[in-house]
Order: sequence, then C-alpha cells, then structure tokens
Amino acid sequence: MTSVVAPASRRPLAGIATEAVPRCPVCDSNRRHLRTHITEHEYTTTTTDAFPLMTCDDCGAWYLDPRPHASALGIIYPPDYYAYVRDALEASKETAVHTGSKPPSLSELRGPRETRPTRTASTGAGPPGGLFTRLGSALFKRRIRPIAKYIELRPATRWLDVGCGSGSVLQSMQEAYGLKGTGIDLSPTAVEICRKRGFTAHATRFEDYVPGDGEAYDLIHSSHLIEHVESPSAYLRKTWDLLAPGGLSVFITPNTATWEARAFGRHWGGLHAPRHWVLLDEGSVRRLADRVGFEHLATCFSTNGTFWTWTFHSLLNGRIPASVNDAVFPSDFRFVSNTLWNVARIGAFSLVDAANVALTRRSSNMLVILRKPAGAARRG
Repeated sequence: MTSVVAPASRRPLAGIATEAVPRCPVCDSNRRHLRTHITEHEYTTTTTDAFPLMTCDDCGAWYLDPRPHASALGIIYPPDYYAYVRDALEASKETAVHTGSKPPSLSELRGPRETRPTRTASTGAGPPGGLFTRLGSALFKRRIRPIAKYIELRPATRWLDVGCGSGSVLQSMQEAYGLKGTGIDLSPTAVEICRKRGFTAHATRFEDYVPGDGEAYDLIHSSHLIEHVESPSAYLRKTWDLLAPGGLSVFITPNTATWEARAFGRHWGGLHAPRHWVLLDEGSVRRLADRVGFEHLATCFSTNGTFWTWTFHSLLNGRIPASVNDAVFPSDFRFVSNTLWNVARIGAFSLVDAANVALTRRSSNMLVILRKPAGAARRG
C-alpha cells in the first residue's frame, strides 16, 4: 500500500484479482456457509465487485472467500483512503509547526475529485489537533484503560504499537501513562511523523520486523489491524515471538456478535468492505488464542461511532442523493476532518454505543487482552 495522497480521479474497476480462501483463517476448518455478499460503498474509485462473506461453522469467524489478492491492495485502499489523508494532514501540521506556514486544508491535500456534481468534497476541514482530535483521544484513553488491570503501565514498560500511523496511540499512551513506545507502520510518511514527535518507529511490514538482540516487549498493541490481515493466526504468532514471557498481546477489532451486525446485515459498518478480510467474536477470539498458545484474559467492549456512520451511509446509498449522504454520513476521507458535524455525530453515536454496552454488555468494538504464559519459551 502507498501512503502518498494523490488525485483520485479514477473509475472503479470490475473483476479485480482475488485469492481463494477455502479454509477458515482462524481455525482452519472447511465447514462454513455463505452469510451474504458485500460490496464497496465508502469510496467511488475502488471496485464494483461483490465479495462472498462466509461464516465458519466451527469457530464462528466471518471471512471473505474469495478476498482481494495482495496485488489489488492499491485498488481497495485508494489514494484518498482516510488513513493516508490523516497521515498527510499530520505531516502538513508538523511542517507548518517548523516553518510557520499555514497547513493546507483536507481537500487540498486530497487532490481534485472526478467531476461529478453529486460528489463534492468538503472544504471546511482544518488540521488535526482540534476538538475532533481531543474527543478521539478521550475515547481512546477510556477504551485502553482495562489493560492496566493486567500489566503495570509505567515509563519502563516496553511496548510496541503495530500499525502506528502518525503516532496518535503512541502519543495517547505517553500522555496517559508516561510510556515511550515503539511504532511500526508500512507508511514512511507516517513513520517520519512519529519520529518527529520523538518516538522510535520503523517503516516495515510487521512480519519482517526484527527487534534488537535480546529485546522483548511487555505489551504489543494494534487497533483495527488484525481484521485487515490474511492470517490472524500468523499475526498473533508474530506477537508471541516478540513478547517477553508474561507479556500481553492486545488488539482492538470489530465484534460480530451484536444485534446491529445481525440487524443491518450487509450494510453493517463493521464490514468495511472489501478491506476487512476476517471478523471475530468472543468465541472465535478464544479459539484463535488457544490455537497460538495465549491465555485469554479479557474481552472488553467500547464505543465506535465510525461503524454507525458507515452503516447509515450504506443503508442510504442509492436511496438519497450521494452529495447529501456523503455530507451527513461521510464514509471516505472526510469523516476524519475536524468539523463540528463530525464531532457531534461521533459523540452522539458514542452515546448510543455506551447505552448499548450498558444494556447488552457488548458493542461492535472489542478490546481483546491475551497473555503469553510466564513459562513460555520463544518459538524456534
């Protein structure tokens, strides 16, 4: 995947390269059934293909079969993918701090859209660091707090953030607990921002990362990454290898065992089609942990207003004018902009999720905490 934010004036493709997934990526079972077919609705420049969403009959995981091939990543993650735009905004902010210049707007960084009268870009976005960022930071701190029940979070704690982006989680952890973590991300732009913020960061694939001799981590964290990878088992095995005995592997991911996932079906925002390849629930998480050798400590549930935004965008897609839908429920790069409407909408949906957790004891956003047994040795 590239991190360069370039003009996205391209038409969606049909018949992109795919890869068969005949067995469950979580438990390796071949017993499954078709749940539904899902299609892209968030970006108009990726693909029009429909992807079968399977349910494993043994562990309950959901997964695409076939899924997009690795060679199609540049298609399903378009140049104006929200994470790339967010990294570019952060980079422009850092540059502005050092040069005294005014950061460009979100629409300027994103580049011109195709000439479509119903698909106009928002022009009111400002740089990160405003109310939207503060709201996100506050929600993050509340979400991450359960980890402190199982590990002492102090400046000496060695921790790694996988998929660190521009360093927002590294920054939040440092502000909340004084931890100076290490980051890994595929984007050189994002890694450079992390370094300017004073963090150690590496631009590499997680699978290829090799720490210093004898170095092991007490905590490895990722947020909404494991659902994007080909093999959740391989991801967890890598965290096992990098953890010290007794260390924690923590990840945040969508939870499929919710009433909204069932009620909204193919429109549920947690599907993020076709970029989420494997989706889990509490049962499949435990199966996955057992397969790798981790001890399951806790699964906690928290708010995620983004899934609600994507859900309503999908439900209304094609039913109301695209310009209205994109303005009310922005699903592409515009939902990360620092606007009053984004803050109000995310805040309102977060309250809905908070009520959801209080009433049902779960939500579509789950934090999984696994521990490498204290007597475990490094894999050969």
